[in-house]
Amino acid sequence: MNLEELNPQQRKAVEITGGPVLIFAGAGSGKTRVLTHKIAYLVNEIGLPPDNILAVTFTNKAADEMKQRVQDLLNMDVSSMSVGTFHSISARILRREIQLLGYSNDFVIYDQDDSRALVKSVIKDLNLDEKSFVPKAIQAHISKAKNQMITPELFANSVEGFLDEKTSEIYSQYQKALKANNALDFDDLLLKPIELFKEHPGRLEYYQNKYQYVLVDEYQDTNKPQFEFIQALSREHRDVCVVGDDDQSIYSWRGADVNNILNFSDTFGEAHIIKLEQNYRSTKNILECAWAVVSKNNTRAEKKLWTDNKQGEKLSVIECRDERDESWKILKIIQNETVHGSFGFDDLVILYRTNAQSRVVEDVLRREGVPYEIIGGIKFYARKEVKDVLAYLRLIINPTDGVSFDRIVNFPVRGIGKTTIEKIHSHAKENDLSYLQVLEDLGNLSIGAKQKKSLHEFNQLIHKFRNSYKEQNAANITHDLLLDIDLQNYYENQNTQEALERWNNVEELLNSITDFHDNRKESGLREFLEEVSLLTDIDRWNASDKAVTLMTIHSAKGLEFPVVMVAGLEEGLFPLGPQSYEVEELEEERRLFYVAVTRAMNKVYLSHAITRRRFGGAPIPTTQSRFISELPENLIEVKGGREQSTFSKSYNAKPSFQQTPSSSSNLRKGDQVSHKLFGKGRILNVEGEGESAKLTIVFSGNVRKKLIAQYANLTPLKTAS
Repeated sequence: MNLEELNPQQRKAVEITGGPVLIFAGAGSGKTRVLTHKIAYLVNEIGLPPDNILAVTFTNKAADEMKQRVQDLLNMDVSSMSVGTFHSISARILRREIQLLGYSNDFVIYDQDDSRALVKSVIKDLNLDEKSFVPKAIQAHISKAKNQMITPELFANSVEGFLDEKTSEIYSQYQKALKANNALDFDDLLLKPIELFKEHPGRLEYYQNKYQYVLVDEYQDTNKPQFEFIQALSREHRDVCVVGDDDQSIYSWRGADVNNILNFSDTFGEAHIIKLEQNYRSTKNILECAWAVVSKNNTRAEKKLWTDNKQGEKLSVIECRDERDESWKILKIIQNETVHGSFGFDDLVILYRTNAQSRVVEDVLRREGVPYEIIGGIKFYARKEVKDVLAYLRLIINPTDGVSFDRIVNFPVRGIGKTTIEKIHSHAKENDLSYLQVLEDLGNLSIGAKQKKSLHEFNQLIHKFRNSYKEQNAANITHDLLLDIDLQNYYENQNTQEALERWNNVEELLNSITDFHDNRKESGLREFLEEVSLLTDIDRWNASDKAVTLMTIHSAKGLEFPVVMVAGLEEGLFPLGPQSYEVEELEEERRLFYVAVTRAMNKVYLSHAITRRRFGGAPIPTTQSRFISELPENLIEVKGGREQSTFSKSYNAKPSFQQTPSSSSNLRKGDQVSHKLFGKGRILNVEGEGESAKLTIVFSGNVRKKLIAQYANLTPLKTAS
């Protein structure tokens, strides 16, 4: 293994061992190279066996790449090494250990749709109104609680009012229903290993001894359960190396805490800290512009990327009349770069803050025949026809899976109506049975002979495959199942284009299962279902497709493109509202802008519209994003109809929703104020002066917010004496 190819800081990061190591790795600074070389160094030079190393990252694609590169460096079999995402590593541990928590090892993993269906079922069982308790909102509330490691019991101790009380009840019943179905949701995958370690210290000791060196990629994105997981495993030996960049921490909405990386030494003890600041990806202009924006954040480690790359072109700022004009100008950029320039379609990416922005761009690209691939639309494995087949496979594996049972008991149609299903549910609940167990003795159900016959045949079908699935590979089982339920004829007999496309997707599912069987040592049905449940859009994206890529900025992290177009740079959209712009939220939006710009190797285009239609209403005037104003004026080129009038170095234009500075810049500690969203509050602290002052305010319900005076939109109620 040759370390000469590494720069001095990279080599230092690879060779330092013994105690905690924190590597601040800026965008494009070669962090994957450092991680893979460090793993190889641990095996080659330190003599650590591969199966005593744990390397954790956030996407399957990154994990697969890491493992392959380590194997190439070592030129040896590293299949025993634990390299994977937090969710896949946790699932692997739980497959071995979960019986200690009262589950079966054949548990299934519920995706968001499955979890929502279960929440909906619980709401119905509790006789609550779905309009008051919206399943999607309740599911998000439960997920947020889990990310903060708030159990149903802890949640119940902090309820205030009827809505909280009922949400607590739903949460508690939802967890019981998951266990009854022998199922885990995504959040449980992270929580259950911690529960295992706390309740069974001997198993924690086993994994502490097994994983003698722990490496974590993208550490700035860890949430509380992930932090606890890593801390538990490395608490004794303290041989832990984390790699990340606080300037790229963009996932607070799913519980990520940037303080995990900023306070690393406080947690793990005195640590070696190395900064990788040499960028190999972008031009000097791109890096300077990215730093100009992100450096305005207060909560960050001090560092600045530099590069030996060329100066490069100025960043282009493009003013558009509205979102349709923006789409046509994006099309023109694509034409210029691919026809008159030196780039292919696959060199270009269009980034946006919200998925809803993609529709109008797609319309134009489709109309003009530009090949494109969108990341974040309907995921392949989330399509109805694919999920229907997967539900059969999951019920074969796990006969207590009630969500899958409900999905397929009448698919393809076999005459099982809503009333029959409700009777199955009632009998199961009264007698503490699974739905499949109810079908073992249909004499207890007051249903017609035709329904009994259909249910008996359905039960026989599931049992037939349950008796054989462990001896057969996943591809053979699925092929035989599709023949038995005659799914091809079901779709083809509908004689519609939509039905034929659905069957094509089922065939593609069978192809993916066959590929899985051909490329995996463990290729059983259980392993396939686990892999599918943990896939993301990015894992299926093929960078070699000759098409323009469309995706949200969140999806783009970790990727790079020669040409990057960022659409919708307007106040309220990017940065995304609310208009009050809490300090932490605004700083994360800045980091998101930094991530967007640093995806680019050669060129960056930033577009904004003068008016934009939102939520299906009439077009409304917009204000150019403050991020454009924070860019160095000498490094950008403004293009559009009103270039000089709309751009200024200082952020002078005020959004229409803001009040005059006099109402918010003269506030003092102790003042009482009112906010449209948070209600009445009292100012606890004021940091700084004037419009840039940061106000810490406690609102009703003990809700504490830190707001910037200029954007807080506060109404003074009573001045402190």
